[in-house]
Amino acid sequence: MTENALAARTAKADVVVAGGGPAGVCAAIAAARAGARTTLLERAAFLGGTATGAMMASLMGFYWRDTLVTGGIGYEITRRLVDAGGATDFLDYTMGEAAGNPFVQRTFPFDPEVLKFVLDDMVSEAGVDVWMHTQAVDPILTDGRAAGVIAQGVMDRTAISAPVTVDTGGNGMLARGAGAEFQNASDDRHDLQPMTLMARLSKVDVARFRAVPRAEKQRLSKHGMATGELAQRILSLVSSPSGDDAFILMTRVSGWDGADERDLTRAEMEGRRQLRGVLGFLRREVPGFERCELTATAAWIGVRETWRIAGDHVLEVEDVMAGRQFPDAIAQGGGPLDLHHPRGGGITLAEPPTPFSTPYRCLLPRGVENMLVAGRCASATGEAMGALRHMGSAMALGQAAGTAAALAAAQGIPPRQVDAEELRGVLRAQGAIIDNPVTTGRSAAAQPVAP
Repeated sequence: MTENALAARTAKADVVVAGGGPAGVCAAIAAARAGARTTLLERAAFLGGTATGAMMASLMGFYWRDTLVTGGIGYEITRRLVDAGGATDFLDYTMGEAAGNPFVQRTFPFDPEVLKFVLDDMVSEAGVDVWMHTQAVDPILTDGRAAGVIAQGVMDRTAISAPVTVDTGGNGMLARGAGAEFQNASDDRHDLQPMTLMARLSKVDVARFRAVPRAEKQRLSKHGMATGELAQRILSLVSSPSGDDAFILMTRVSGWDGADERDLTRAEMEGRRQLRGVLGFLRREVPGFERCELTATAAWIGVRETWRIAGDHVLEVEDVMAGRQFPDAIAQGGGPLDLHHPRGGGITLAEPPTPFSTPYRCLLPRGVENMLVAGRCASATGEAMGALRHMGSAMALGQAAGTAAALAAAQGIPPRQVDAEELRGVLRAQGAIIDNPVTTGRSAAAQPVAP
């Protein structure tokens, strides 16, 4: 969009962040703490994105084995959740147990409702200008460069001018609208990782379920697939701090495009259909769930993959699995590589041999200036995104993008001209982990309590 004629109102910022999920919140907080006038746009009535709206109540990507790889604002959020009573701490969790490919990963279970409080406090304290109930619908372009965002509110549209825009919307809609290059095409929109609708159950005897032998869980998952009540061989739950309720991740919605509203509508309905079968199976067959009751379904289905932006560097799965360290690294990741197969119900889980890094160039979309991307729409192949899309990693990328945006706005330069070493120095000062902690020992002071 090249002019503001369709907007009823105007506003100004130094940095505008589109999307209030894990990456967007950290980007906005980082930019505001760096002194930039920052506007954060979020279409929902709360912040947190996948962590709250999709009810994915467990943060992953903070650890490689027992080594912390995500610090900074993301780690600060986990401490605030503990202080607010919304979490206990990090613990070891076995993924893929019922499917026969167990994989132990350190995760951070939390209550999504408490996270809403925590994020409200943190953006307010940082001085972020938050606009909820507001969708970023178009980039403003001036001479082919991003110059802000057209935002649709409850009634009116507002043209928000800003020298730097950060797109953390998951689908990369603003970046694509501004002319950025992307990796995938319309004809492969239905061959991506499946979606999952989460649900919260009460009256669950979590300890009894945890005590079920692994072989029995595998038998139950096969039986559930055979009866058609389970869509995949997963009996996965996250328990909240209250101890008697659980968030279940047991639906699998494949074959629809998570960036198309008609397909997404069908996916939401299919997720709820599957949940009815899951609930009946759990109550009848699975120890600990005999008396369970449905408390809530997620506000929206969890989407793992849609459009992938092509940046100045595209992170490859070889970069992840080799633990590659880039000279312009702005974040560390620990995985795991977590790929839900589009067909057949299978899952690939793999651990990088050492932490891997993400270069600053992955945040710079090719074909557009004055814009950064972070979170699920950062520049990575579909396989590599299986390790990069975890919320801990998304938070680290968001902090780097927000910090870079503030530096660019303050210096009057496009993000591509931000000095990577200067950015890395600022991130280190903020407590972000950007150097390989295995070789530097950077995370030794922030170890979790024992599970």
